[in-house]
Amino acid sequence: MIGTVALTMIKVADARLGKTERIQDSAGQALVYSSRARTLLDAIYDWSRFGSLPRGFDWIRQDIASGRINATELVRITLRYGNQGTARRMGALLESLGTEDSLLAKLSRMLKSATSLIPFDPSQAKR
Repeated sequence: MIGTVALTMIKVADARLGKTERIQDSAGQALVYSSRARTLLDAIYDWSRFGSLPRGFDWIRQDIASGRINATELVRITLRYGNQGTARRMGALLESLGTEDSLLAKLSRMLKSATSLIPFDPSQAKR
């Protein structure tokens, strides 16, 4: 517990770490935590581990609408730390939010040719 915020810590592979922020608490200790954009990406990337779809999509919609994050940062983080499924889901979500075509094209270039479908929300029935 930090102040009034309850945190759940998880173990993440060193290769997956990145895009952190650092603050000092009132006692002068440095606290390092995941950036907002990175946390939202991980809600999509590790959805089965965290049970975070479709809530992750809602968090992204709300944060973009409020100006807390922007599509450019989400695309940049997705390109660096995402995989094919994450890029497809993030691209579909950002497209539905009216994101610029130039940003969506960056995600599209990341994707390999595939014939299989990746469901937007895999926790839902396939049909």
